[in-house]
Parts: sequence; structure tokens; C-alpha cells
Amino acid sequence: MRKTTKGHGMAGAVLTAVLVAGLMVLLVVAMLTGYFGGSTDGAATALVLVYVLILLAVAGGVMAALVQRWREVKGGEEDEARKY
Repeated sequence: MRKTTKGHGMAGAVLTAVLVAGLMVLLVVAMLTGYFGGSTDGAATALVLVYVLILLAVAGGVMAALVQRWREVKGGEEDEARKY
């Protein structure tokens, strides 16, 4: 078992955040492409826009969590947690 996590841990967090945010953006692009490629009506447009906003909020939240985690690791919180 590792005694320290110095220099580790961020690669997995970055990879996961990029993959999840990328998947959300890909879903938004696919949804909008499919929707605007066919016929459009008002109720369906509102529903698609709500789904798009939800997916973009998830992507933004994942990236915000990554930035917060990055600051925690840079601040030494990961090393502090070892004491407990």
C-alpha cells in the first residue's frame, strides 16, 4: 500500500471529469442535431431545451468539482487526510 499520494490522484480525476463532460456535450450535440434535422414544434422544442440545459449543467458541475478537487490537492488537503 502506498504511504503517500503525492503526485498521484489527479490523473484519474481529470480523465473521469473530461470523459463525463465530453459525454454530456456529445449527448447535447446529438440531441440538437437529431431534433433540428426533423420537424419541430413548440412543446417538443421546450422539452429538448430543458434536457439540453440539464446535460450542460451536469457537465458544468463535473468541471467545477474538478477545479475544487484540484485546489484541495494543491492546498495539501490530500496529505492532511493521511493523519487521520
